[in-house]
Order: sequence, then C-alpha cells, then structure tokens
Amino acid sequence: MADFSSVQQHLTAITTAQTDFVKSSFEASKAYFEKLAGVKSPDKFFELTAEYTKSAQATFVAEATKIGDLYKTFAQEAFKPFTSSFLTK
Repeated sequence: MADFSSVQQHLTAITTAQTDFVKSSFEASKAYFEKLAGVKSPDKFFELTAEYTKSAQATFVAEATKIGDLYKTFAQEAFKPFTSSFLTK
C-alpha cells in the first residue's frame, strides 16, 4: 500500500477541491438570487437565468473534471504497489 502521508495528501487535496467548489457554488447561487430579487421584467428574468445556468454548468463541468483527475491520481498512487506486482509477472 502507498505510504499514508501520500494518501493523506491526495485525500486532503480532494476534500479541499470539493469544499472550494461548494463554497463558490453557494456564493454564485446567492448572488443570482440577490439579482433575481431586483428583476422587474420577464425579459430580464430569462436573461439573468440563462446567464446563471450557462455559468453554473461550465463551472460544474470544469470542477468535476478537476476533482475527477484528483481521484484518478489518488487511485493510481494508492494502488500502485498492487498493480506493479501483477504487471511484473
């Protein structure tokens, strides 16, 4: 098994990335709803909602990719001793 400090570093990086994403997502949602409270016309409502939806989707895809890469790196590091023993035979 990989050494514990390496595993701990990877898990800390994953947790930090997820926490940062949740915080930024919450702040973006909060800002959207604050802007939405001041909307006076249906056109502005749809415009604001479309902008928020595009931004939220793009941010989600980027962060999911980043976090997925962190998990991939973690798995490769954590299981390296097992995979290397199978590949040497």
